[in-house]
Amino acid sequence: MTTARKVVDEHAGARSIEESVQFATAGVRLAGGTVTEENEAAPRRVLTGEKTAEQELSALRRTLGY
Repeated sequence: MTTARKVVDEHAGARSIEESVQFATAGVRLAGGTVTEENEAAPRRVLTGEKTAEQELSALRRTLGY
C-alpha cells in the first residue's frame, strides 16, 4: 500500500497568464478534450480582470443553451 503525498510547488504562483492557459489547455487535450480559441480566451479575460469567472460561466451556459 502506498501513502499519498502532498506535492507543493513553491513557484506555482509565479506562472504567467499565458503559461497558465497553456497548462490548462494541455490538461484538457491530454484528457481527450478539444480546446477552441474562445476556450483559451475566456480564462485570459478572467485572469486579466476584464471579466469575472461568473460572467464567463454565464456566457458559456448561454452558449450551451442553459
